[in-house]
Amino acid sequence: MGKDRAKIVSVFSIDHRIFILSGILLLTACGQAEDSNAVWAEFRGSGQSFAKDAGLPVEWSDSKNILWKKALAGEGQSSPVIANQSVYVSSTGGDQKEHLYLEAFALDDGALQWKAEFAATQKPEKVTDMISRGAPTPVVDSHGVYVFFESGDLFGLDLEGNTVWERRLATEFGEYVGGHGIGTSLVNTPDHIILSIDHDGPSYLLCVKKSDGSTVWKTERSSRVSWTTPVYRNGEIFVSSNGSVDCYDSATGKQIWTVTGIKGNTVASPTLQDDLVVVGSSNPGDCMAIKAGGSGDVTDTNIVWRAAGVTSSFGSPLIHKNLVFFVNRAGVIQAVHLADGTLAWQHRLPSSTWASPLTVGDSVYFFCKDGQTAILSPTVDGPGELVVNELAVGEGDRIYGYAVAPEIFIFRTAREVLCIKD
Repeated sequence: MGKDRAKIVSVFSIDHRIFILSGILLLTACGQAEDSNAVWAEFRGSGQSFAKDAGLPVEWSDSKNILWKKALAGEGQSSPVIANQSVYVSSTGGDQKEHLYLEAFALDDGALQWKAEFAATQKPEKVTDMISRGAPTPVVDSHGVYVFFESGDLFGLDLEGNTVWERRLATEFGEYVGGHGIGTSLVNTPDHIILSIDHDGPSYLLCVKKSDGSTVWKTERSSRVSWTTPVYRNGEIFVSSNGSVDCYDSATGKQIWTVTGIKGNTVASPTLQDDLVVVGSSNPGDCMAIKAGGSGDVTDTNIVWRAAGVTSSFGSPLIHKNLVFFVNRAGVIQAVHLADGTLAWQHRLPSSTWASPLTVGDSVYFFCKDGQTAILSPTVDGPGELVVNELAVGEGDRIYGYAVAPEIFIFRTAREVLCIKD
């Protein structure tokens, strides 16, 4: 496809396109397609906010190292994803978020490759930036891109922007109820995508096939309000959501173990290292580390530590070497020892964060909502600040998310996507 000409895709008739994806999947089964094309495939990359040190930029501003900047069709809070030399970004538009968008931009120059537009099933009466607004991050691989919106609409597209399948989950399983909408992102597994829907109505964990969108399993959960995104690892799904941390078998959806009695774990997603599950919470004393394993209710046996006086706001906790970083609502980094959760040091950022921090080699990047990025070289003795870069962000806007490719950062604000490269 020529980069100077975008393809605008109408997506209301899809039956004939199923055969397109079937052909792609046949090639995949024969080993002719590789998932290595997916550079930053989902929320937090692989769900852990880790990137290889591949010449990423360490210095930028509004007048330095911006390779390209593009306006989006709508407005949103999701993170970009990168695969197949393309950047994929979702957004919503209209007074009631009635328009749903997914756009593909060329990684090298930002040219719009295609735009898919959908009609929303569920429309809120009021839209604010504290109610999910294009918040769920898509998933992408070598064969397609999969996108979910808080309206309950879930789509699978091929890499040319054609819709292969669609699900209307609010119609199938009930409309979403709650004051802040649905913010959870899709979770990537080799053949399936996982989606957690926790709200004031009937909640559930859902697994669908990437190939055709059909349900593999659906596990009922108790009603609760949460924006957190699960993490997948080695056949298990870890869900930290208002009131509990749960582990599920990804093949069957059966719950393996649970830790209960937690408060405030409604936004930050869990972070894993070895046999530890680190949980962020807005409630002091409920930022904790849990030992994975066992069966049934392991609340009394598997909590390794609780970090006294520590809280986590929008960003997820980050493990870096022997430390765990939480960022509170005031924008203060609280670094605790991975071994026991005791406080090592604190450091105030230029502003609070919505995006989760990132570890790259010896450095940690903290993406502040007001446009600053603080790059630290932390140790157990202190933050070791290297540099603070700043981008202008409009009033009321934020740095919502990012994606990483070799030598490149992709940032996303409400209405723009921009590329940083030395």
